[in-house]
Amino acid sequence: MPRPANSFLEAQILGEACDAFGRSTGVYKAKPARTLISYGDAAIEFDLSGRKFKMPVFITTRASAVDIANILLAQNRPHATEPHSARRPLMLIAPHVDPDLAGRLIEQNVPFLDAAGNAFLREPEGMVMISGRPKPQHVQKPQTGRATTRKGLQVMFAIATQPGLVSQPYRTIAQASGVALSTANQVIDDLQFRGLVALKSSGERIFPDWQKFVFEWTSLYQTRLRFKLGARRFASTTPDWWRVFDFASFDTRLGGESAADILTHELKAANVTLYSRAPLGSQFMLSARLRPDPRGDVEILESFWPESLEHAWIKSDRQPLVHPLLIYADLVASGDSRNLSVATQIYEQYILQP
Repeated sequence: MPRPANSFLEAQILGEACDAFGRSTGVYKAKPARTLISYGDAAIEFDLSGRKFKMPVFITTRASAVDIANILLAQNRPHATEPHSARRPLMLIAPHVDPDLAGRLIEQNVPFLDAAGNAFLREPEGMVMISGRPKPQHVQKPQTGRATTRKGLQVMFAIATQPGLVSQPYRTIAQASGVALSTANQVIDDLQFRGLVALKSSGERIFPDWQKFVFEWTSLYQTRLRFKLGARRFASTTPDWWRVFDFASFDTRLGGESAADILTHELKAANVTLYSRAPLGSQFMLSARLRPDPRGDVEILESFWPESLEHAWIKSDRQPLVHPLLIYADLVASGDSRNLSVATQIYEQYILQP
């Protein structure tokens, strides 16, 4: 279901982007639509010299918007290849879209608009392409909350991957997430404040917008958590070695492209992502025939979730895999166009609302 911008800052960014569009084009107009359409956070009504139409929008308060844009690429892929489709593609709305990101969005035919006046849209009513305008000096930084910390992201991951956990008592959520009770309490309160978790009249907690929750965690995981997981890179000596290797003996799970390959059979993995619960020493390196290489095709990261979470995950007959939400997040973060369509498939088939 559609919903209005869920914070004052989002509404402000939307309004500023519309105003900037008019200034940067000089002749065209844009304004937040009063009525919502069937998908997106909100909608913009454009007026291109009398040709009026509405575009659904996805609003992000993060100035870089790199990870949200990658998510948007995956989400919009079915529509991005059909510019004349009756269903309009989502337009990314952000405080600022830098030239590199703009190039990626334009290449994928994903529309965007920012508060600096940078814009891209290609619709039957007209085309606009503006890039390179600098970030406005008045752009505000979004407020951070407990849910955006490492522990907060652990809680978000737990409630996203365990059916029914979001509605359980704080103590149960804390135990499942591997965090303190006070942390779980603060994180859930923060998620409710931000509209990512809602409280029904019965007192039950729910996800009012599951897609938004997934997008938010995926973006935050890349910018707030992944770089803290002690990533190390290695080069493999044998192609497809990971297909038959005994990862279970080393308490290690496959993620990223290799896990997507096993789940979908639609992607030939060029890189291998591993999440390990314990440090992998010389025995593992010898068995896997890996050698240190900062540009290698194998990346090893620390598992950030309690082992108990894994009990309800998908059981693969071939290899132990991380949860599909994490597979999806790593595919999206790669920015590789071949990974994005597979990420969309994983989202649609495996990332169901718990």
